[in-house]
Amino acid sequence: MTHGILTIALKHHLYGRFAFNLAMSIKAFNPAMPVSVIADEEALSHLHPGQRMIFNEIITPEEYQYKRGDKVLPLITKFYLNELTPYTERTLFVDADMIFSGLCDYEKLWGEVRGVPFTMANRGENNPDKGISEWVDPGKLKEAYGDVTQWYDLSSEWIYFESGEQSDVIFEAARWFYDDGKLLTRQFAGDKPDEPFFNLAMALHEVKPHKAPWQPTYWQPAVKKVMNAMEVKQTYYAFSAGGNQLPPHQQRIYDELLKNASSKMNTPGMKIAHKMSYLKERKHI
Repeated sequence: MTHGILTIALKHHLYGRFAFNLAMSIKAFNPAMPVSVIADEEALSHLHPGQRMIFNEIITPEEYQYKRGDKVLPLITKFYLNELTPYTERTLFVDADMIFSGLCDYEKLWGEVRGVPFTMANRGENNPDKGISEWVDPGKLKEAYGDVTQWYDLSSEWIYFESGEQSDVIFEAARWFYDDGKLLTRQFAGDKPDEPFFNLAMALHEVKPHKAPWQPTYWQPAVKKVMNAMEVKQTYYAFSAGGNQLPPHQQRIYDELLKNASSKMNTPGMKIAHKMSYLKERKHI
């Protein structure tokens, strides 16, 4: 397969449920679009063999691609997407808690990034000297790596890359900075957030997002605008169920998009719950 969509479901069956709904939302309206998942058995434990068939490929990562010592750290798997992708030319990675709009224009989606070696959703550029993000203190950043002149408010829920050396160096550098352990960050999901290390990698290799800001998905806290389901479907490629819980209005949007896909596929979607209800590391964020 030359190109397709990739997601991750590791550590808990809730992510497997999300990944199934994500794949169904794509396949319902674009059956030919390849969708693959990087997963372990624990995450897929609630999917029967028929449900697992919705994925073109189920990829089992090596331990070094999702663990440090005995600790399972799904976020670091993003640093190995270039090694794990089954697509030979172009990959769009999306977090499992996304659900695609039934009105998504896939030709437009792939067309707008054609020829871009590496890019990521973002909320615009930040000045490292003026408070760079909620994850990193600028003083700690300077203490760890000196003057970093480029920083973006990245969102790794949506990463596009084309196979080759230009994208490989970003992933390799991101995991090097993570393992280097010098940069102190706010904790997220029982680990360190991955975006600061992608930022360092992009700054090192002088790679910028192809567009800033670039928000191809609707996540209400970032967009800062309350929209109904139809507005979301007409405006964005996908809806993000990010965060440790979904407020009722956002839950209704997710449920409507899932219902659209379920009806089209004549297949029931999988019920999802607030992450904070199942995942101890997501109690607060």
